Amino acid sequence: MTSRLLKLLCLFAVALSLNSCVTTSGSMGATAIKTPYATPDRYKTYDWYQPAPADKPDYDKGYNEDLNEHILRAVEEELQERGYRKDTKKPDVLVAYDVSVSVPEEKDKSSKARPGFGYSYGYMAGYRYNYGHADMPGYRSVDLFKQGTLIIDLVHPQSNMLLWRGWAEGGISNFKAGYNSVHSQVEEVLEKL
Repeated sequence: MTSRLLKLLCLFAVALSLNSCVTTSGSMGATAIKTPYATPDRYKTYDWYQPAPADKPDYDKGYNEDLNEHILRAVEEELQERGYRKDTKKPDVLVAYDVSVSVPEEKDKSSKARPGFGYSYGYMAGYRYNYGHADMPGYRSVDLFKQGTLIIDLVHPQSNMLLWRGWAEGGISNFKAGYNSVHSQVEEVLEKL
């Protein structure tokens, strides 16, 4: 009996030690929400909500403009892999992205960003989003997400209303992240589409 108990305790200790060796990317998994009338499986074409930044980029210390290029490239590749094609004339949806950041209080003012978005990496990159979210259950503004959360939005081109939002909470922990790291986070988010 004691020999058997000793074996079980050893097995439990080994299992516990192996479990503590597992590492993760820092992302807590992807989540998505959508309006009741959104039909993501019917969308076939996309364009960017703002194909180019509306304002001159102004990156805070520690933030890198390469992240913007990595996200844009990864989103386009993932959408195309899922059967979407880019259409600048009459897209089914418009795509926008953002990454939540922690900023000094003087920058976290409503005059610095549109209400409902907050000061963020997208704002630093020069994007000025202005779409509605009235019918979105569980909607949170960008500044209420954990720092490093990658957010991808699909917006209805005619009504300018948010249709779908996916995010990976804390997925971009390094704002100088390389393309492969960014791509894996984008892929995780768009798997929820």
